[in-house]
Amino acid sequence: MPRKEVAIGIAIIALILSFIALGFMYWQSQSLKALIAKQNEELSKLTQKLGNIEKNLAGNSGKIESIGQEVSNVANEVSSMKSNVSNVVSNLQNVKSGLNSMQGSVKELSNTMKSVSAEVESLAEKLASVTSNVTSLQKQITVIQKQVETIRYPLTLTDALGRQVTIPSKPQRIVSTAPSITEILFLVGAGSNVVGVDKFSNYPPVVKELIKNGTIKVVGGFSTLNIEAILMLKPDIVFMTTGVQERYAKELAGMGITVFVLPTRDMSDVFSDILTVGLITGHFDKALKAVKEMRNIITSTRLKVEEYLNKTGGKPVKVYYEIYPDYWTVGRTSFINDIITLAGGDNIFENETTPYFVASSEAIITANPDVILMNYNYGYFGSVDNLIKRITSREGWANITAVKEGGIYVFSGVAEDIMVRPGPRAALAIALMARVLYPQAFGITVVPHNINETVMQEWGIPTSLG
Repeated sequence: MPRKEVAIGIAIIALILSFIALGFMYWQSQSLKALIAKQNEELSKLTQKLGNIEKNLAGNSGKIESIGQEVSNVANEVSSMKSNVSNVVSNLQNVKSGLNSMQGSVKELSNTMKSVSAEVESLAEKLASVTSNVTSLQKQITVIQKQVETIRYPLTLTDALGRQVTIPSKPQRIVSTAPSITEILFLVGAGSNVVGVDKFSNYPPVVKELIKNGTIKVVGGFSTLNIEAILMLKPDIVFMTTGVQERYAKELAGMGITVFVLPTRDMSDVFSDILTVGLITGHFDKALKAVKEMRNIITSTRLKVEEYLNKTGGKPVKVYYEIYPDYWTVGRTSFINDIITLAGGDNIFENETTPYFVASSEAIITANPDVILMNYNYGYFGSVDNLIKRITSREGWANITAVKEGGIYVFSGVAEDIMVRPGPRAALAIALMARVLYPQAFGITVVPHNINETVMQEWGIPTSLG
C-alpha cells in the first residue's frame, strides 16, 4: 500500500478516536453535572433543616435559659443541703459520743432497777402465795354460812388427821390442849364450856382466874398431856393439834373420847381453825366476826407497808428469826414465816420446806440479815440484854448488817405470845412485826430492843381482838 493511503487511514482512525474521546468526555461531564445537581439539592434540604433548627433554638432559648437557671438553683440547694447534712452528721457524732459516755451509767442503773424489780416481784409473789387463802376467805365464809343455815347435830367433819369425826350434839364440856385453841374457844364464845386446858394457856386473863378457883383444870403440858386427868373431866370433845399431840389424840379416840385435831401449819389454818371451832361449838357467827376483823387488820397493815415500799423504792427487809437458842429458826411452812412475809419482811430461810429447824451459823452469816428477831423464851436464857449479847458475841457475826446497825429485837411477854401462837392474835402479830421492820411507814422514830406489851400500847396495837 502506498504511503499516502496509509497516512490517510491513520488520520481517519485518529479522527474517529478523537470523536469517541469527545463523546466520552461529554458523557462524563453530563454525569458530573447530574451528580452536582443532586448534591446541591441535598445541600439545599440540609440548609433548610439547619435553618429550622436555628429558628427552634431561637424560639426556645428562653426556656433553655430558664432550665439552666433552675439547674443552677438546684445545684445551690444541693450544696446547702450537703452543708446541713454535714452539720447533722457532726451533731449525731457528738450525741453518739455522749451516749457512749453514758452507756456505763445506764447499764449500772438498769442492773440496779432490775435487781429492785426482781426483789419487789419476789415479795409480791410471796405475798400472793401466803395470802391466797386469805383473799379468798369471803368465798369460803359464804359457803360455810350456807352450810350452817341448814346444818344440825350430829355433825360429821374431817379433822387434820383425815379422820371423819362425828359430834353428836353441841359440846357442853370441852378440853383444850393448846394455848391457841384456848384463845379461839373464848373468842368465839365457848369459854363457859371449857373444863380443861394445858398448863401454858394464859389468855384471855380470865383463864388464869378460872384455873385458880378450880373451874378449869390443868391437864398437863403441851407435849406432856395427862390422859387420866383428861378422862376424869368426862369431856364431850377434846380439841388438839398436830405434831407431838397426835399420839395422844389416837390414844383418847381409842378410848371412845371424841377428839378433833386442828391443823396449825400456817395462817390459812388459823382462819380455818377459828371457823371450825365456831361451827362445832355452835358459835359460828362470832367466829365469822373474828375472822373478818383479823382480815381487816392484815389487809390494812399490808397496804401500809406496800405504800411505803413503793414510795421510797426500798427493798424488803431481810429477817432472821431465832425462836430458840441456838440457831433454831423457821422455814416457809411455819406460820411465823407467814407473819414475817405478810408484814413485808423477807425470811432468809423462806426456801426451806421444814417449818422449824436448826440453821448453821455460816448460812446465817452468808444471808446477812438486816434484822435479827428473837423470842424471850419467858426469861429462860436470862434478860433481854443477855440475849442480845449472846447474838453479838457469836464468832463471825460482827459483820452482819443487823449486828453492825443494832437491828436486834426481842419479843417478850404478850408480844412473844402472839408471835408464837397460831391463834386469833396472829393478826396483831403481823401488825407488830410490820412496825418493827418498817417503823417509818407508821410514823415510829425509835424501835426499842425489847418489844413487849408496853411498846404495843405505845404503837396503838391492841392486845386482844374485838
